[in-house]
Amino acid sequence: MEILVPIIAIIMIFSIPLVALSNAHKLKLEKLKATQNGGNEAVSDLRKQVGHLMAENDEIKERLKNLEYLLTNDSKRIDLDYEKEQIRIDQQNKFNS
Repeated sequence: MEILVPIIAIIMIFSIPLVALSNAHKLKLEKLKATQNGGNEAVSDLRKQVGHLMAENDEIKERLKNLEYLLTNDSKRIDLDYEKEQIRIDQQNKFNS
């Protein structure tokens, strides 16, 4: 019985730091897992935002193409000089009548 007391004391002295190190390691692993799950949510939110921005960019490109078409279409182009002249003639005829 006298031999068991020192053996138990030695086991307790060495086991306490080992248990503390083991628990610290487990705690670090749990923190890493928690940050990775939070990171996945952040990545998911960023992907949604990027998708929304890409859709908006495509919509703006389509509108720009439509505007370019309207501005470059010669058959529907307005001749400003002609229109100004017509306004001047209309005003003259209005005052002359």
